[in-house]
Amino acid sequence: MDEKHIYAIAQYDEETQQRLSALYLKLVNKGYTGTQTKGIPYHVTLGTFDVEDEALVVSRARAAAAATDRFTLRLAAVGLFGLNVLFLVPAVKAELLNLRYAIAPCRDSADEYPWVAHTTLLMDDQPGVIQSAIPVVAEYFAPFRATVESIGVYEFFPERKIGIFPLRTGTGTGNE
Repeated sequence: MDEKHIYAIAQYDEETQQRLSALYLKLVNKGYTGTQTKGIPYHVTLGTFDVEDEALVVSRARAAAAATDRFTLRLAAVGLFGLNVLFLVPAVKAELLNLRYAIAPCRDSADEYPWVAHTTLLMDDQPGVIQSAIPVVAEYFAPFRATVESIGVYEFFPERKIGIFPLRTGTGTGNE
């Protein structure tokens, strides 16, 4: 990625961060580190934008966070994007879709590919790396509930945190 972009992300709570970090540590202990961005919390990307849209994305993130209660979703399965990305699949629900469309209405996004909700665990372009990592994740992953607690706005690359916008404190459960 040579171009800089602005990213809006749905960030998980600390308990979820710890569970995902523990799973990633299992990969590291088996020799996998990957090329994924490591300087930001685990998340679901809500949209990718051109850098000149920073103020618009921040405004949308602030408004969406102010209108949305924290909610849970189930990290339900393991998925792949080709043989380069290993991720966890959240069971998509209305609250996540509402955040997505509040941030990136009408495909108002610089996303190169159609949006797919996912939480990246490992990225690697080396042949065979992702395939050999699948059994490690399969051994240690079991579906669990994760709480989405904030919207983060970042610029990459290099990483620059623009803002974190906490969702409203609610029940944290949503309709599951």
